[in-house]
Amino acid sequence: MIGVIAPYSKFKGEVEITAKRLNIPIVAEVGALNSGLRKAKNMIKTHKVKVIIARASTADYLREKLDIPIIKIEITNFDVIKTLKSTDITESFVVLLNHFTDQNRIDIQTISEIMNIQLDVKYFGNERDITRHLNTLASQNDLQSIVGTAECVAATAGRKGMQSLVVYTQEESITEALLRSKEAMENLLKEEIKQRHLETIISHAFDGVISTNQDGYITVCNDVAANYIGIFENEIIQRYYKSIHIPLLKKLFGDGQNITKHIINNGNQKFVLNRNHLGEESYVITFQEVETLVESDSNIRSKLYNRGFFAKYHFEDIIHKSKEMKQTVSLAKAYSKSEGNILIYGESGTGKELFAQSIHNESFRSKGPFVAINCAALPENLLESELFGYDEGAFTGAKKGGKPGLFEMAHKGTIFLDEIGEVSLSLQARLLRVLQEKEVMRIGGEKIIPVDVRVIAATNKNLKDSVEKQKFREDLYYRLNILYIHIPPLRKRIEDIELLIDALFAKYGGQPEFITDKMKEDFKRYNWPGNIRELENFIERIITIKQHLHEDVPLTVIKHAFQPNLAEEAAMDDYIRVKVGSLQEMETEIYEQLLNKFDGNKTLVANKLGISRTTLWKKVKEVT
Repeated sequence: MIGVIAPYSKFKGEVEITAKRLNIPIVAEVGALNSGLRKAKNMIKTHKVKVIIARASTADYLREKLDIPIIKIEITNFDVIKTLKSTDITESFVVLLNHFTDQNRIDIQTISEIMNIQLDVKYFGNERDITRHLNTLASQNDLQSIVGTAECVAATAGRKGMQSLVVYTQEESITEALLRSKEAMENLLKEEIKQRHLETIISHAFDGVISTNQDGYITVCNDVAANYIGIFENEIIQRYYKSIHIPLLKKLFGDGQNITKHIINNGNQKFVLNRNHLGEESYVITFQEVETLVESDSNIRSKLYNRGFFAKYHFEDIIHKSKEMKQTVSLAKAYSKSEGNILIYGESGTGKELFAQSIHNESFRSKGPFVAINCAALPENLLESELFGYDEGAFTGAKKGGKPGLFEMAHKGTIFLDEIGEVSLSLQARLLRVLQEKEVMRIGGEKIIPVDVRVIAATNKNLKDSVEKQKFREDLYYRLNILYIHIPPLRKRIEDIELLIDALFAKYGGQPEFITDKMKEDFKRYNWPGNIRELENFIERIITIKQHLHEDVPLTVIKHAFQPNLAEEAAMDDYIRVKVGSLQEMETEIYEQLLNKFDGNKTLVANKLGISRTTLWKKVKEVT
């Protein structure tokens, strides 16, 4: 909305008509100087006026008092001459009361010559000056005509019995002022939109942002900065920064020098600070808490290199009722609340990763990544690059830009190192450094990267024996074996077998009646060297046969689940049938059958016969 402070009533009417013709919304009031200021303030408050049109001295006065654009309409010689010609002036002596800011704008001599009158001018700065001039003129003997540039001049002169006129502004000047105001309004709105965009960007920045103007008064303090400092932003806006006695704020401004990525301490907090000095006392400061920065870096790492680094299993997924497993699960739950490294021992197929994932999901790191790797599945050089990453050009075929290692990806989370006993001694040394220093260096890199990772390692080997045989570093063993879990094998928890069978049938969509009570008892007597993994394979095989072949499960499929049949089958493997004949003929048949049985592997045949490979070679040569 545009406001108009009119110097006289006729001006108000003319400007309203012109504004309507130009389709420019306005609100207009008559006033000058102090009265004009009061009405202008009311317009701003009530009508949200952002630009004001005023004339001559009133415009100058409003510019001094208000901080919004004031469009000034100047009084010209033409305005004065036209006003004098439009009225009947009987006196040859006329006094013009004009504002002191227009001293050089009105040409008194030229106007006097054109109008053939004696024109004098008196200048005023406020309403008291107007009254003083009129009182002086009224006391003189000859009555004079008064021409004023504001309606208040004419009104005051009229009350004193003096002929008075108001200098009128022409329509062309009013039109120009309205168009200038419209342009100023549009530019102002554009700037406001830009400012709102900037304020939105600043307020949603991850960094705290503080800036001052050239006089050192704070002009910007976003929510992040205010929160770090511990105040509301409006408490320091427009205040001189040196007058605010807050320790953190003083450290942020410091000695005023330009700095980048500088670390400052504030009690238990650490901040990364950037300070830019723009001249005089103008600064732009950005800062962020180190802990927040590290956490953000961890989240970005995980999102950029998302490879499914999450744990899906919980302790509720561990199926058990046996006393041994209850004790193991209880111990693992207690360990999950600690930050110490964990070593899990268990035979193959006992569920070591199931425990590792459950511990992670129960820990304070549950929202962080869970990264798992089987150390026995990769050759040493590939395992090293997977664990520690590499920089660009580290070796032939290295990915452009390098690649982060799994320890970096596990930052703020857990890394699970399965089959840790298979890691070479040289790689063990690098692992030890990561565990001790909490930092990694990529292959071919020079930069130290801090990592906050909890390590859970697992093995099916006796690492203590490996230490004694110097196949595993003793220092690494004790660094890993802070908290120890032994997962019992399936043969030590036979009470859990039926629960596991039911769960596996539910998983693969089979019917539990596929397994008879006798078979369940046989399962409990079987050793299950492959543990739960072997049981799962067996159940899946039974379900597949019943569902797709629609047959009873043949003995050849389930034989390994019955210990007596296994022993019988093993015993049968030690026999071959030889037709009775001469000794040489029987020897020939024995060699042929054994070589056929062991696919021509002479070493296995020699071992079976208890002779050397050379002797076997000679015997075969004799009979052939």
